[in-house]
Order: sequence, then C-alpha cells, then structure tokens
Amino acid sequence: MADRRSFLGAVSGIAATVLLARDADAQTAPAAPVSPASALPASASPAPAPSASPKPASPQAAAIAASMRRFDSALSDADVATIAQGIDANRAGAARLNPRKATALKNGDEPVTRFAVARPR
Repeated sequence: MADRRSFLGAVSGIAATVLLARDADAQTAPAAPVSPASALPASASPAPAPSASPKPASPQAAAIAASMRRFDSALSDADVATIAQGIDANRAGAARLNPRKATALKNGDEPVTRFAVARPR
C-alpha cells in the first residue's frame, strides 16, 4: 500500500463486498428445519469425520477471497478457494466460541482483573 488512503479504500471495498454478499445470501432459500437429533449439544455428538469433498465456500467468503487478487494477481483459482475455505473455517470457529449472541461484549465491559498476593514461606 502506498499510503493510508489506499489502504482504507481497499478495506472499505472489502467491507462493501461482504455486505453485498451477505444481502445476496439472505435472499436465498430459508434453512431447513432443525431436527431433534441436531438439537443435541455439541459435546453430546461425536466429532464429524472429514468428508472427501469439502463443502463449497459461502458467497461472502468467496467474494472476499476473490478480492484478494487485487493484492496478488498471481493467485490461482485453487488459492482463492483455499482462502475462502479458511475464511469460512474462522467464521465457524468464532460461532463456536460465542454460540449465544446475548453474551456479546458491551462497550463498557472490561477483562477480569485477578489480583493475588503470594505469601512468603
């Protein structure tokens, strides 16, 4: 990046791409109803086995990955697909960290400060 303005322009372009892709994804068919077997907590179900053919990347991740070609024009289609899969994997990991949106941090929340005094022996 030559300067701060070009960086901010690139970041805002990526943000606009994500928002447009999200709107396009929201207009797709509604999700299938949840079956009682899938309503079990994640700890009760065994870990899924890796499939031979990975699930295709979401439209948002594909759009963000495709926008990376502005920074490196030598990216192949396989590289872009790998980047999109990584973006989806990170999003899924974040969803596992905070499954309930009600526990989102508020502006005034601070980290827990623990103070302990070690007694001399």
